[in-house]
Amino acid sequence: MNISFLLSVHLVAAVGGTLYFVKHGIGLGIVVLTAVWTFLTIFGISAGYHRLFSHKTYEAHPLFRAFLLAFGAGAFQNSAITWAADHRRHHKQTDTDDDPYNARRGFWYSHIGWVLHKTEPAHERYPVPDLWNDFLIRWQHKLYALVGGVVSFVLPTLIGWALGDPWGGFLVAGVLRLVFVYHVTFSINSVAHHLGSQPYSDRNTSRDSLITAFLSLGEGYHNFHHTFPVDYRNGVRVRDFDPSKWTIRAASLVGLARNLRRTPKAIVLRARLRMEARKLEKQPVPAPLRERLDNIKAELEQRLARWNTLANRFEALRSRGGARARRIRRRLQVTIRHVRRDFRVAQAAWRETVRAAQMAM
Repeated sequence: MNISFLLSVHLVAAVGGTLYFVKHGIGLGIVVLTAVWTFLTIFGISAGYHRLFSHKTYEAHPLFRAFLLAFGAGAFQNSAITWAADHRRHHKQTDTDDDPYNARRGFWYSHIGWVLHKTEPAHERYPVPDLWNDFLIRWQHKLYALVGGVVSFVLPTLIGWALGDPWGGFLVAGVLRLVFVYHVTFSINSVAHHLGSQPYSDRNTSRDSLITAFLSLGEGYHNFHHTFPVDYRNGVRVRDFDPSKWTIRAASLVGLARNLRRTPKAIVLRARLRMEARKLEKQPVPAPLRERLDNIKAELEQRLARWNTLANRFEALRSRGGARARRIRRRLQVTIRHVRRDFRVAQAAWRETVRAAQMAM
């Protein structure tokens, strides 16, 4: 079924799309419709199937969940239950034979080859009882093909008809858009496991890839995600391109999302520090510089641990009322600022010493 559907979609996109462009060109209305539908279906996978249903990185209002389930189905990548079961298995068994899209089996396999293998339903081998307990998710699983067909093809065709171009709606905003969304999503399993950097961990093949992040609404910061999978952000830094993160945050401001889970900044910085140190261990750094690096790293680790402890204490007191709790929070804020300042001083010394070590090699 997967082979037949994927082959049909690609053939219709190639042949039908070519004939459409040759005979009709493309109008602005169809361009806008295609861009909007591309964003919404990728968002349904990124913010819905991935960050909400697979990893529970935040909680969503039923209306928001229904929206994500509808457009996730419109990406035609199975129901949320099946998708999440596969993805949880991927995180649990990364880079092993039990990983459904094992990157160690090659780029082609992790990109699309795994989809062409007939296997038993993922949710039967890896149950997801928390998802089965949700009525909306059960409903989407039962009616997945119908919902997907309506969202992916019927609605774009109807909107295209309203714009005076139903074939443009079907072929461009429907079929061509779906092919693009497929390969964007598949690239997270392939490109983001083969190309890019590993600033947080080298325990598996996951990598941060800016190009996949740009195409997939932020999913390409894959090394961060595999290191901290329960963070609602994939692009953790302010400058990181992560529209899914921004939209989830905006949804939380109007009551559509809540309890957004974040990895403490001190923990993220510690992971980056340890990866930098691991890379330097493999380099021929002169002994005096290596000793200095070890000393600075120990100091940084100590300051990060202190920062994290204070931040946890502050969060524990955030919900408490009363004058005493407020006084304690104010004192903690002052102490945290001092610890962060001292950390930045030590971090500057670390970076300077790293540069000196690199020049000496």
